[in-house]
Amino acid sequence: NSDLLTDNCFFARFMTLQHAINYGVSYKNRGKNMESITFVQKRNLTLFAFSMRMLFMGVEYAVIFPSVWLYLKMFHVDYWYLGLVLSAYNMVGIVSTILVGRLADATRRIRLTGFIWNLTEIAGNFVYAMHFNVTLPLFGRMIAGFGEGYISAMWGELARVTTKEQRTRYFTILKGSNLLGAAIGPALNLFLKEFNFYIGSWHIDFRTSPGFFMGVVWVIVTLIMLVFVYDLSSEMKARPGYKLLLQENSDEIEDGVGSLLSGSITPQENGKSDHGRKDETGNDVAEEAEQETEENDKKGLLEKTAEPTEPGMVEQSDEPATFCSAMKDMFTKFEVNVLVYLLFFMYITHTCLQGITPLVAERMLKWNETKVSIVYTVWGLEIIAVLIVVWLVSPKIADRVILLSAVICGSLASVSLIVLSYSTPESKLCYYSFLVTIFLGGVGISITVVVGRSLVSKHTRPENQGLVHAILTSFNRLAGLLGPIFGSSLYTHKTVMGCLIAGVQFLGLILVIVAFGRLKVVNKS
Repeated sequence: NSDLLTDNCFFARFMTLQHAINYGVSYKNRGKNMESITFVQKRNLTLFAFSMRMLFMGVEYAVIFPSVWLYLKMFHVDYWYLGLVLSAYNMVGIVSTILVGRLADATRRIRLTGFIWNLTEIAGNFVYAMHFNVTLPLFGRMIAGFGEGYISAMWGELARVTTKEQRTRYFTILKGSNLLGAAIGPALNLFLKEFNFYIGSWHIDFRTSPGFFMGVVWVIVTLIMLVFVYDLSSEMKARPGYKLLLQENSDEIEDGVGSLLSGSITPQENGKSDHGRKDETGNDVAEEAEQETEENDKKGLLEKTAEPTEPGMVEQSDEPATFCSAMKDMFTKFEVNVLVYLLFFMYITHTCLQGITPLVAERMLKWNETKVSIVYTVWGLEIIAVLIVVWLVSPKIADRVILLSAVICGSLASVSLIVLSYSTPESKLCYYSFLVTIFLGGVGISITVVVGRSLVSKHTRPENQGLVHAILTSFNRLAGLLGPIFGSSLYTHKTVMGCLIAGVQFLGLILVIVAFGRLKVVNKS
């Protein structure tokens, strides 16, 4: 009888482990040699594919934009047409991000959506490279800009499949990949300018090679995404009784929760998880776990919470994701409005500084094109370095503290810009104030664009993440269009420009201080 009891206990524990593997529960001492791919592995592969897409979006920006004017000159166009071609990508992208965000929230078919939108990137770049008519470069950038809208689906999916403690690091990887692509893109132009061959009557030379090259690259990226992207949020939605486990709390690490592997999925019932229940006798563990799972599947609902009673606690709802619900979710919360304000005006400041940097370098410092190129390269490397620091410190320091430091840097950059406007050309004050402005501005934008976006996702509903990030991306694209116009039009009035930028930056600092308490992320027990 004792042998039979031992065998039954062993069988029960074996069934419990098998149940855990099937439903994605990750235990500290779980065997490493699992035949089926785990949720964490799927998420890492998806992140890899998303990062590759962001990388080559940055590469496309860096290889297309510098060569546009050389390409268009063969059609003898005016300057206004250059501006139209350059802005077409972002303008269409604003519309596309909203559409993709809505589609991703409604269907959670991230892989299929990515495949369709990647096809427009492929078509757009090949059409851009066709030199048979002056309208083809414009139409090509418009089609490619439509494909750029998939970025909102990537941000939204990562927001849904990561815990609040992990999210900032994942967002940092995604944004860092984009900036890395923009940094290595100029080096590819040295390779592309050597292209000189024909495909029928289609001449691929230094003017059309960027579009042709990116078309080929997007074919490869599409294949990578088809293989490595998983519809993770769709899997989670199909198992409504499951939620992501936390590896660690933002404030403290506890043995009970910390012993679970990060990013796993565990069944939930009445606020308690299976890992919190211990069975010392070994009796009927598998049967009880199976019964709980069946009950959860029958309920088909996530554990509901009462209406949030404190800032930073996000309510879960069965309300379908719509544009109106996403707008309401964002703009009825003071702290989210503050974050949107910071993201918008920090991006305007950054693109404004990018726009006036060649003018300052040429007219005030008398630098040549080589030195200006070095400035942009170092600037990009600085932003990547700052993102690496954010990735390292985000598990240890609260997002709102990191964000506050970024806003302070942005405010100091605006003060340095005012000092620059009063400095004498070619003086040491002019030189150092220019470098300080660029450095502090780079710190401010690189932190805000990652941490600010991460905080927005933590203060809005998971069901709305696609549309939320679509709205944020649209604001960024709009700021990217307005920033250079603002900077170039006020360059001859640098003091006025500096004071206006300082005004919006210090207002943002005040708003962050006022909303600091509400920016704290509260996890539901």
